[in-house]
Amino acid sequence: MEAAKTSKRTRRLKTALAAAVCHPTRIKCLAILGERVASPAEIGRELLIDVGTIDYHVSELLDVNLVEEVGSRPARGATEHFYKAIELPSVTEDEEAEMDECARRTLAETVVALFAADATRALDTGTFLARTDNHLTRVARNVDRRGWREMAEAYAWLFETVETIHTQSAERLGKSEEKPLRVISFQGLFEAPRAENPVDQSGGTKT
Repeated sequence: MEAAKTSKRTRRLKTALAAAVCHPTRIKCLAILGERVASPAEIGRELLIDVGTIDYHVSELLDVNLVEEVGSRPARGATEHFYKAIELPSVTEDEEAEMDECARRTLAETVVALFAADATRALDTGTFLARTDNHLTRVARNVDRRGWREMAEAYAWLFETVETIHTQSAERLGKSEEKPLRVISFQGLFEAPRAENPVDQSGGTKT
């Protein structure tokens, strides 16, 4: 029985990313809950969508562990439930090495799902394109093992730099009346499956 429960949970976790991005309303719910605590009723009023529809999509996000319930209160003879997106902490290389495959996949799916939700909402609201100095790149390259290690170290350095910038910015904001800019910084580096027809560095297909 316990094995069956574990197997069911594993299958559910493996569908977390698909569950998050399979419907535009669901991904909007996830983006809002990634920003703040909210109830389906509050999300429905913001998106101008029936609360029953929102409640269904939030329940689906809850079922795959992308959001969690954080409180409730009486409301017109019923109970209003409040949720927020689960924020998984960044992990070091050593910490990830100690995680099993299921936990690592859950971590990756949650981060990617939240980024997809954030990016979609920013595109829908226009903030994504509000500034011309935004940055969005996607590159696919072939590297050797040394190149992989150097790229991994470069991303680790960038993460630490971004955190330092955030800390310094928070200190300046605390001393001024400047309105903060809400930003999303997404970093990703992973090995991709080999293409059946590998592309060389000049963009042509190797034969």
